[in-house]
Amino acid sequence: MINLGSEVYAQLGDYREILPAWIDHPGVSSFVHADDVTRDRHGFTLVGFYDAPDVPVGLVADLMAIAVAPAFQRQGIGHRLLEHAIDFATRAGEHVSIPELRLTVADANTGAQKLFASFGFVVHDAQHGSYDGGQRAIRMKRPLR
Repeated sequence: MINLGSEVYAQLGDYREILPAWIDHPGVSSFVHADDVTRDRHGFTLVGFYDAPDVPVGLVADLMAIAVAPAFQRQGIGHRLLEHAIDFATRAGEHVSIPELRLTVADANTGAQKLFASFGFVVHDAQHGSYDGGQRAIRMKRPLR
């Protein structure tokens, strides 16, 4: 997962150290999409849950990472991974209040922005800082209820 994420996110910065820290953090869950026969990893998601000052009750779910190996992009895997992340956060919301799922995407990644918008994500903060590679970060969110 670390190698795949580092490859997919290389233009954004060095994720070889960031991803392990996220994976090991309490409250972060990972999901890997793999081939049933070869066990090759095609993609993954990381979803974290945390308190946010702008949410008075409950937690916020954050799609911290979604990545598809370049050889498997444009085959619907990102779509399935996003469906899984939304379903996972929604099911978690059955046990504690989780009003929304958030994510951050690079401004140049218009394909991902279109995918997220097709699932009901809207821009929450168009100037959410920048990635180490210099790309502007856009914060998006969608309600879970």
